[in-house]
Amino acid sequence: MLKKCTALVLASVMGAACLLSGCNGKTTEIKAEQSTDKYRNFYEIFVNSFNDSNNDGVGDLQGVIDKLDYLNDGNPNGGDDLGIDGIWFMPIMQSASYHKYNVEDYCSIDENYGTMEDFDSLLSKCKERGINVIIDLVVNHTSNSHPWFKKAVEEVKQGNLDGYARYYHIVKKEDEVAGFTYRPIAGTDYFYESNFDVTMPELNLSEPKVREELHNIMKFWLDKGVSGFRLDAVKYFGSGGDDGKDFLTWMYSDAQSIKDDVYMVGEEWAGKSEISDYYDTGVDSFFNFPYAGADGKFESVVRSGGVVSLINGLKDWDNILKKHNENAIDAPFLSNHDTTRSAVSLGKTDLVAQKTAAMLYMLSPGNSFTYYGEEIGLLGNTGSDASFRIPMPWVGGECENITIPNLSVEDAKAASQTTVEDAIADSNSLFHFYQQIIKLKLQNPEIQRGTIGNIYEGDTSATAGYITTYKDSSVIIVYNLNDADATINITKEDLNYSGIAGQATAQNPDNDGKYPQATLDGTKVKIPSKTVVILK
Repeated sequence: MLKKCTALVLASVMGAACLLSGCNGKTTEIKAEQSTDKYRNFYEIFVNSFNDSNNDGVGDLQGVIDKLDYLNDGNPNGGDDLGIDGIWFMPIMQSASYHKYNVEDYCSIDENYGTMEDFDSLLSKCKERGINVIIDLVVNHTSNSHPWFKKAVEEVKQGNLDGYARYYHIVKKEDEVAGFTYRPIAGTDYFYESNFDVTMPELNLSEPKVREELHNIMKFWLDKGVSGFRLDAVKYFGSGGDDGKDFLTWMYSDAQSIKDDVYMVGEEWAGKSEISDYYDTGVDSFFNFPYAGADGKFESVVRSGGVVSLINGLKDWDNILKKHNENAIDAPFLSNHDTTRSAVSLGKTDLVAQKTAAMLYMLSPGNSFTYYGEEIGLLGNTGSDASFRIPMPWVGGECENITIPNLSVEDAKAASQTTVEDAIADSNSLFHFYQQIIKLKLQNPEIQRGTIGNIYEGDTSATAGYITTYKDSSVIIVYNLNDADATINITKEDLNYSGIAGQATAQNPDNDGKYPQATLDGTKVKIPSKTVVILK
């Protein structure tokens, strides 16, 4: 029952625009607004496995272009697109490896992926849709086939250590830095640092000439129109005697001198204290590894229902980050190209669990990162990188020609629970749930950008909410992760909310295809099980 002058707003469960009902009985549509700042809903793409446009067995940039309307059709208030407004491309530069993390030419497009003209076209079409593009910039190491390293080896053999040899950590045995891996340079008594693989010699990031090269590389891509970079393996920026944080501080500042609103996100696979310290460098974001994966906070809360603990943790984490960098943007995710896919660890047939996990990480403060295929429950769990990077199943039988080393066609097929085509056709699919969550974020910018204030606890640890404020606007986000409906009292001391501005439920629909709806009676919000509600 609605009290006089109390609004009740219900979002269509499958992602239609929310409606806010006022005291005069009229309804006003809440428009989804296209992001114009660094806050985005990013989508990670491994080009090799995304879409093959020419049937040569390798995904390519034209294949991405062909599927852009699936990610974002340019209309934030309609269509069947996912609503993605940021793309992170895993390495696209020339490399002999399938993963391309050993770069041979930093200002190129790998010939298997297409041409620079293809990339220019892709950037143009992304810009039309309001999609920001960031690319993997692997500066910790190069390929051993990179001209810099080839010249360095030649010079070392000639006894010259003052040229390209200074681009790398090349030392004699007694000068090796403990804790790092070195490989011999044939025909000499020198060794080069190479922590990941013999084909990946580590760059000397303290060397001024290397920094000059990297400046030119960043300028090349930023001038083309990319919005920024994902930085691989920042933990190793401090190897071989380098000061990794000093380098990151320089790199971010230098990139800002080229593009003042550049966005960077770093990979530091570590705990909270290590990650938070990296924010001192000024870099915008670092992936939130403690919250990701099968043992991370998001999936743990899906299993335990302890949303009070999650909210308190997010608030504390945001406060910590802001102390290190007032402009810090958290980067929550569930899985990526190096981890078991979330649909495996959550239970490949447990759609409610997958939706609940999506709800928790996608609505957390910061920039969410969704791994391609995660939105349709793509699997992959043979313990190898290849199994985490299986082909995207667009339509039955399509993309089965894409080949990945050490991954059989049978394994790829087994990892595809559904196709994109079928997911779009199924109104209860994980795809439509992601679509709905992203629309809620675009309609309520406070969700991503806001600062968490007071927390409201229900009768159990599985029911809680919090107010989040961005500039002069606030919303209250309330979760019920119980297995049954729950009622929570949300006072209006912090926000004189007028109604429910939207909801998303991870529950399956009833036999008539309908989803349970939250209701509001004064300050008491009755929330269905496995549901989140936005008060505004």
